[in-house]
Order: sequence, then structure tokens, then C-alpha cells
Amino acid sequence: MKRYLEVNEEVSLRVRVSEKDVHYAGGLVNGAWILGLFGDVATEISIRFDGDEGLLRAYTGVDLLAPIHAGDFIEAAGKIVKVGNTSRTIELEARRYIVPANIPEQVSASDYLEEPEVVAKATMIDVVPRHCQRYTD
Repeated sequence: MKRYLEVNEEVSLRVRVSEKDVHYAGGLVNGAWILGLFGDVATEISIRFDGDEGLLRAYTGVDLLAPIHAGDFIEAAGKIVKVGNTSRTIELEARRYIVPANIPEQVSASDYLEEPEVVAKATMIDVVPRHCQRYTD
């Protein structure tokens, strides 16, 4: 069967950070929250590349570069950068592109960032056992 994703082709997912995601004072979200998004992106990548969800083998690096707060809009994106027999190295990045405006008399005001802010980066190793690989070139 044909692959639905090429090496270095980016896959992304956009979400709004909810008040339910807050873990710390000041509307701050814990760092593991972004890893959940990265996992969802990697799962889509694996399905589109191999026809299987794959298994997380390891994160070889995680950089949390800026705090994430309720009301932020985050885009998590990733791409396969290296393919082994069963492993796929995936580079991931999360960008903030909308933030609350923090205007006391207008609590629903938000600002669109012309240049999204990178809030996290990671590299993941995903494994798809040979017998689970359904797509080929």
C-alpha cells in the first residue's frame, strides 16, 4: 500500500489551552501537557507513514522554552527526519500563535502573533515493528 506521508513532510495540530489544562498558579500548564500534543502528532505521522500507531521508544531531547498558559493557542508540528528498519526519528516543535491580551476590562481580548513563538522542541524515536508496517514506497 502507498504511504500518505513523505520524510520531512510536516504534520501539525492546533489546539487552544483550556482552563482545565492549568496545573499551577497563574494559569500555568505543566510541561508534560506539551508532550501529550507531541505524542498525538507523532501518532498521526506514524499512521500516515506506516499504517500503524507505532510505539514511543524514547525522547532523545526535550526543550521547554517558554511557559504555556490557559488561553494560548498552540500549534504542535512534527516530521520524520530519519528512517531505520523499524525506527523513525521525529523532530517536533510547538509554537504559540494567539495569546490572551490581558486587558482587565476586556477579559475575552486576545492577540494574534504575526510571528509565532516557539515554546517547545523535542526529538522522539518512534518504533513500528516490521510486521506492523503496512505501507511501503
